[in-house]
Amino acid sequence: MLYFSLFFIELLLLFLLSRNLTRVLSHFFYRLTKNSTFTISAIAFLFFPGTVLHEIAHALFAGLLGVRVGTIEFVPKVDGDHIKLGSVQIAQTDPFRRFFIGAAPLIMGTTILLGILFFAAQNHLFANYLFVIFIGYLVFEIGNTMFSSRKDMEGALELFATLIVIVIILYFLGIRVPTFNPNLLFSQPLFLEVFKRGCMFLLMPLIIDTIIIFLLRPIKHKT
Repeated sequence: MLYFSLFFIELLLLFLLSRNLTRVLSHFFYRLTKNSTFTISAIAFLFFPGTVLHEIAHALFAGLLGVRVGTIEFVPKVDGDHIKLGSVQIAQTDPFRRFFIGAAPLIMGTTILLGILFFAAQNHLFANYLFVIFIGYLVFEIGNTMFSSRKDMEGALELFATLIVIVIILYFLGIRVPTFNPNLLFSQPLFLEVFKRGCMFLLMPLIIDTIIIFLLRPIKHKT
């Protein structure tokens, strides 16, 4: 239970840091070169693999939920005071599907990270340093690009309000949702190993992001 909770606490911290990381880096590159084209290109290159996964996740979930997908772009654009790394056009739909399409990068990113860690733990691959470096790179890329934007999460409020109403109605009707004992899952050694390794690897982007933001934030404030 400890590692499971810690894993999602680290995800929350990474979400907060990743919001500042691209902004701080863009200010740094622009101050260094005075060239907006270079700045956008540098940010795009640094986060390109994660951006591709992010937009593909939106499109994939939309397709699975029967929502029409338009143009997918991986070319970054300036959007207000920050850089928008990519975009995908999704047709209008109901709040339920809109929520899952918006949350798709987080769902897919977390699933991929846990899947890789599960595979590595099951096959004892953590002794392979090249594989560990590869995982570290994936965690940095996915961890800094899998979080949904405010626009992505349109429809979340309507969905949660609907679910609350449904739960209240079921409660007064005397219908109870079957309970699940999480200790049955948390007691599994492989489950514990996956989240223990997950906590360790999430420290990498957390530390890297913190160092970059700490070192470059004074430059941002001088601009």
